[in-house]
Amino acid sequence: MRSGTSNDQVLTLRTRIDARYKENGRVWQFEVMDARQQYADADGILGTGDVNALDIQQASVKLALGSEANTLKLGRFTSDYGSRRLVARPIYRNTFNAFDGLEFTHTAPNGNQVAVLATQPVQRLPTDKASVLDNDFEWDKSSNNRRFYGVFTTQPAPLAGKTGGYFDRLRTEAYYFSLREKSDTILDSSINTLGLRAEVRAQPGQFDFEVEGILQRGDNTRLTADGSVSRGDHRAEYAFFELGYSFAVPSRLRVLFEVDYGSGNDLGTPQRQERFNQLFGVTAFAYGPTGFYGVFNASNIITPGLRASFNPIAGLNLMASYRHFWLADRRDSLGRTKQSDPSGLTDSYMGQHLDLRARWDVSPLSIRIEVGAVIYKPKGFQERNSVFTYGGAELTF
Repeated sequence: MRSGTSNDQVLTLRTRIDARYKENGRVWQFEVMDARQQYADADGILGTGDVNALDIQQASVKLALGSEANTLKLGRFTSDYGSRRLVARPIYRNTFNAFDGLEFTHTAPNGNQVAVLATQPVQRLPTDKASVLDNDFEWDKSSNNRRFYGVFTTQPAPLAGKTGGYFDRLRTEAYYFSLREKSDTILDSSINTLGLRAEVRAQPGQFDFEVEGILQRGDNTRLTADGSVSRGDHRAEYAFFELGYSFAVPSRLRVLFEVDYGSGNDLGTPQRQERFNQLFGVTAFAYGPTGFYGVFNASNIITPGLRASFNPIAGLNLMASYRHFWLADRRDSLGRTKQSDPSGLTDSYMGQHLDLRARWDVSPLSIRIEVGAVIYKPKGFQERNSVFTYGGAELTF
């Protein structure tokens, strides 16, 4: 679905050293990581999501302000927020998202929490294809030209003891993020993201659900090729719904229905950017493993699906996900592929895929082994079936 060789392979390697030291209410953390590749073809799909030769991922100090209910983290760090759709430390992807700045967290006695971010996103370097293929080293860095702010609130049990039943387990989140950028061609750009999320987590013998809605508003001022100034705005939306059921059986069988919607660009309004921006989130848990099979993301998409997972034996988890995909706007591009039909004559249906995964936590060796495959039957821009297979192991000590 993307340009490059029709058959490719890669071996990705990731080595991390994470050291922490606690003293007098302070937590010092230093994490260094080396992420590199072997065997990828020169015209294959490879980038800084796969390679980031020896660099600092975290170098921070976490301070308790009066008590552990109020903490302040300073330095370089990684973070997960909520559903991880907008801000996340990737698990499957070979490299991480890091931030330079501060993170303040307040936790109330009832468990309610508010976190405040003021950061500069760290750019993984180098970015050119030749350097990535050669695993070249260059220090990652952040810049004042790219800033990221946020306020994230969590209410773990707002209705506890009030309903006497199912909704006592309700968890809610409300948040605001702001990404601001400048460059030689971007005079000023801002994307303001406001979201709400609610869920009742899975329990044996019960239904569970998750719903999330996100609005993005912003503006951008750019220099065009002829030197004139172009002004536009950003208006995008995202929605997600999931309904699941967990069976009261030893295998912890769970089945669910899920559907995503992410807005796409309407070419009839060229001054308006309507493609949903996923900021620093991840997609592997939703649309299949990233990397070579990075077809879909949360932009310009409508995708219902079914998912099932269970543990046939202790430590082994099997998962199957089946989805269909449509373009939210048929003239905008498909996910990460950059393929589009500005005429709108191509049908919006982009095909279906089956995502299979087996994950085995080998105890007591602290080894996780994972294998999987994605079978994609595309429509629209391509009719040739694609098969993506992968396997990996992680040793923690």
